[in-house]
Amino acid sequence: MGHALERMSRARRGKLTVVINEGNIRPVVPLVAAKFATECNIAVRNHVPVLTHWKKYKNQRAIINLFLGKLRAKFDIDTNNPVVRKGCLEMMKSAVRQQRHKLKKKYFDPFPLHLVPKKSPVKSTNDEQWLELVESWKTPAKMEACTKNKDNRGNVKFHQTTGSRSYEVHAENHLGDEFEDKELDAFDLFKVCHFSKKKKGYTPIVQMAIDEMQNELSAPPTEGEPPKSATDVVAAVLDKHTKKNRFLQNVGIKIARRRRNAESVEAELEVQRMANADLQSKMDDMSKKMQETEDARRRDQEELKEMKKKQAELEAALQRILTQN
Repeated sequence: MGHALERMSRARRGKLTVVINEGNIRPVVPLVAAKFATECNIAVRNHVPVLTHWKKYKNQRAIINLFLGKLRAKFDIDTNNPVVRKGCLEMMKSAVRQQRHKLKKKYFDPFPLHLVPKKSPVKSTNDEQWLELVESWKTPAKMEACTKNKDNRGNVKFHQTTGSRSYEVHAENHLGDEFEDKELDAFDLFKVCHFSKKKKGYTPIVQMAIDEMQNELSAPPTEGEPPKSATDVVAAVLDKHTKKNRFLQNVGIKIARRRRNAESVEAELEVQRMANADLQSKMDDMSKKMQETEDARRRDQEELKEMKKKQAELEAALQRILTQN
């Protein structure tokens, strides 16, 4: 494992340099990024125990230092740099999550609960850690969450086709001849990042979204309004078909929120004032009716009290008459 990196280091007569820029978790150069991701996965698979939650690693600095040491042994990398260290830990977090998923899929899901292995199937995780992991998978909440996550993954519409590369790296380093001399906009990036070389085309739902975006871009603008930008069109189509889509954010495009003008703000305030006035009127009517009901109740109580008083006087007079006779 990692033999290709060793041959590359010998040929270069030095370790491969890893530079991680601010905001990234891996190098931008595809070859370096691929080797870096591979070595992170190898280090986790061979040396890092699989715990139930990422938070537990924060209390065990020795494990993190071991992981960073394995990377320093393979690359020319400054793990004391905050940006680089953050990128390394994010890669470790992702690799641990993948390793946990693979272990669950291979050694837990296919078996009934009483036949799940009691001993750890991997050397990096001891038996106690393995049993703790199995117990966490057995809980009803965890099993329900796994089922829900599986259903959610089945609902994903726009699957990325860039492999282990991020959208941004793929867009910068793996462009076809079609976009060689063109600055890519959001629409071009969407097509580049969702084109499947294996299928030599787009999935039906991606093609439908592309057609919808193309129609929006080619449609004439409304009178008095500027033409729609590719970013706005892509954002609108993705928001229509998905919830909280982060494609534009992942390719490095920021969406500026439209500022409301004074007229729209005043109109909203007027609507709010009218709603408040209507609500106040209804509350006044309810208060008036409640007051009338309360007054009627008090009158009834006074009449009842007066009737009881007269009845008591009548009974007393009747009692005196009976006593005299």
